[in-house]
Amino acid sequence: MNQDLKYYFSLARSKEPQHQNILRDLKYFLKSLEVSDAIITLEDEYDLSAEEALKLDTFFSSYLVGKPLDYIMNESEFMGHKFYVDSRVLIPRPETELIVEWVLGLSLNKNSTIFEVGTGSGCIAISISLKKNELKILAGDLSESALEVARINRKLHNTYNVTYVQSNWLACSLESSLDLVISNPPYLKPNDPHISDLDHEPLMALTTENGSQSFFQIASQAIYSLKFGGRIIFEHGYSQAEEVSNILKDFGYKNITTCKDFQGLDRYTFANK
Repeated sequence: MNQDLKYYFSLARSKEPQHQNILRDLKYFLKSLEVSDAIITLEDEYDLSAEEALKLDTFFSSYLVGKPLDYIMNESEFMGHKFYVDSRVLIPRPETELIVEWVLGLSLNKNSTIFEVGTGSGCIAISISLKKNELKILAGDLSESALEVARINRKLHNTYNVTYVQSNWLACSLESSLDLVISNPPYLKPNDPHISDLDHEPLMALTTENGSQSFFQIASQAIYSLKFGGRIIFEHGYSQAEEVSNILKDFGYKNITTCKDFQGLDRYTFANK
């Protein structure tokens, strides 16, 4: 077992042709081992302990087979907060922060009830809770494994106004009981070519029949569960805005609006009951 840090820097550089970000990610990983910034920047001599060397060996063996850094470190950042993640849940994406910002900009009263459908790691519900702890937030997922991760994050951030429920979309909700429904559901087709790049993430959180079935199912349940005037917001693929808008229109939603993400792509659509 090599215990010289210079060996690992050299190894990373040898892998850069196939993994262009490996040196950057190695440095980020070293910070988690509490190696000083000076040593990392200078790539200076540093005698690793046996435990540190083992962690670095594990980093390389995982990274070189394509495992995302967030899963290797069991940590992902969202809205400026750190969340526990593993292969039971999707890694949070920066564009999803726009949904949280939109919700935080709403004039919701203290008695409002929000339901996040398909919560995964819980990062959306928890990020809202950290800013609006007076709200009642329900967060559901069909996967009990995903809910286990979400509960880890609820404990990590002490956001106990978030209640987790195992549910097939909104099946557990009551008629006219919700003020807002939020969802970033699966929206890739099962044969989408991007799936091969995401083979470490849970397939059930990525794909849905025809790429749109999840929107249809959630919209059909939400029209029952939302109060009159209540809102729904979906994150969707950049080419799905028209399809999602038509689904919402068909179920009788009003004031349907699509907004763009950081890259200027159509990314989320909201409407009123």
